[in-house]
Amino acid sequence: MQDARSIALQTLSFFDANGYISFKKVEMALSTLSSKDRSFCINLIYGILRKRIRIDYELARFLRKPSKVPVAVRNVLRMGVFQIQFLDSVPEYASIDSSVSLVGVKEFKGLVNAVLRKIADSGPSKDQPLNVTYSHPEWLVNYWRDVEWIESLEELLEYNQTPPVQTVIASGRQDELVEKGFIFDMSQYSDLLNIFQRGDPSYKPESVDEVEYILSGLGVPVAKHSGTLTGRINSMPWLLHSLSLSAFTEAFQKAKELLSSFAKEHDDFIYYSQSMTEEENNRALNSLSEFEPVEMEEFFKKRRIAAVFDGSGYWLQPSKAPLVGYVARIRRAR
Repeated sequence: MQDARSIALQTLSFFDANGYISFKKVEMALSTLSSKDRSFCINLIYGILRKRIRIDYELARFLRKPSKVPVAVRNVLRMGVFQIQFLDSVPEYASIDSSVSLVGVKEFKGLVNAVLRKIADSGPSKDQPLNVTYSHPEWLVNYWRDVEWIESLEELLEYNQTPPVQTVIASGRQDELVEKGFIFDMSQYSDLLNIFQRGDPSYKPESVDEVEYILSGLGVPVAKHSGTLTGRINSMPWLLHSLSLSAFTEAFQKAKELLSSFAKEHDDFIYYSQSMTEEENNRALNSLSEFEPVEMEEFFKKRRIAAVFDGSGYWLQPSKAPLVGYVARIRRAR
């Protein structure tokens, strides 16, 4: 039976080889672990995907030719660095020893041991570029730097590095969640519950998109666009390694198609985008020349949601809204 680190290593190496995560396989593997080991494994997988750019920056200080190192060994090194620099619960010696034990080839055992000991002794590098500090691809940071509707670039980057809380419907759930060992609190934006720590792994309350839930209160049809999902990087950190600028153009076309479809059936509707690109948001909306924006400032203000209006719709700001994204209510011009 595989342990938590072995499952994490297998998952990360599968992602490198295939460009996606097989959640079905991961779930099957996790089912063999205790609740504690299951949480540790998930933390390794998601944490390393979140911090990978920063981790690779650290490794490059001590690896002469990182590309020559086999993928599995590179992921062992990443696991070691992640535990050393980001997991206080794991002692340095345990991070190093457990990483070395995952390597089968003697030559690479020595490499892993030497590199991780150097990283542990030297500590994190200083004066990192902004994209490295927040572990984002440089091209994406540069893109967002030019989007004037994002109030704070660093807040967005930090938000993307922060694991999300699960949001569920509150009605009749509190006692059940307490009984199952969950830790939760009421959302500051709605009557939903935010789960901060999961309990019984066999109990899986259904997640709710809180922005969509809040918008449903208006009683207006909602056109929901997923697209690049650049507003969901905090829950889907693999996007940091699979997205490309060309995907924005493709998503722009899909957003326009969605808007065009809704415009044929509705004179008044809401466009809700889970993405943080101008292509999918204001530029897509500009394709509907016969529609005009409807003011939503008071709606957001009543719910203590910070949103910046770009002339067409509203950019939901990180840590000041349930989720980042874009919302616009539009109505056919008379």
